Amino acid sequence: MFTWIYSLPIWLDFLIITGTSVVLTTGAILLTRPYVLKTLGPEPGKNDSVTMVLTVGGVFYGLLLGLIAAATYQSYDAAQGVVADEAAALGTLYREVGAYPEPQRTQLRQDLLDYTDNTLTVAWPALQAGKEPMGGTVLVTRFQEHLLTFQPQTRGQDIVHAATIDQFARFDQERRHRINATSGGVPGVLWWTIMVGAAVNLVLLCLFSLHRGAHLLLGGLFAFFLGAMIFLIAAMDLPFRGDLSVSPEPFESMYTNVMRR
Repeated sequence: MFTWIYSLPIWLDFLIITGTSVVLTTGAILLTRPYVLKTLGPEPGKNDSVTMVLTVGGVFYGLLLGLIAAATYQSYDAAQGVVADEAAALGTLYREVGAYPEPQRTQLRQDLLDYTDNTLTVAWPALQAGKEPMGGTVLVTRFQEHLLTFQPQTRGQDIVHAATIDQFARFDQERRHRINATSGGVPGVLWWTIMVGAAVNLVLLCLFSLHRGAHLLLGGLFAFFLGAMIFLIAAMDLPFRGDLSVSPEPFESMYTNVMRR
């Protein structure tokens, strides 16, 4: 629902979401104030009844927002861990193929260099833009073909080859986990629930019979906090999109320190 935010700077997304929430709330308070005072009476009106409904509804809605925000952050943190695990597995694999004889050593290391370079220069920018990254699977398949065509000639080479195949399987597994982490996000039905719940709470705010200044201040603060929570969930919903996306720093560090590039 909020995929448009990933094409804008993060600070602008925050201002748009929180600002829209505050403007809608304060505008609604000003527009409905005459009808509320007429229907529910002048201050304090039916504030006790409205407070009771808002408290009960706010508790359940706050619990919903808190659980979704926690789950979103957990997914974001897990995505960071998956990236670190893939980079570590790739670095270990690069070191292990260093024990192969020439020309297989140079060939296999070049395959891994090409994959890492593709991940940093092609795949990551594509993920941040919400596009399907290209080339990674082809490069992994090429490395696998070169690895499996090697025929060990000694007992030592046989041990190294078996360990390398096992490490390649771990790397490929971590890569699949990272690819799976790029999809998903908060389901559409939950986004609609969040928006409907926000609308209900803002309507209840409009039903208070308060001095206009106090009403606008309290309503604006509540709306700002609500907008900030929605912004937080939206910004971390897809961990590989936008300015707040998962960093490729583990790959960059491995590329520099292990592959010496």
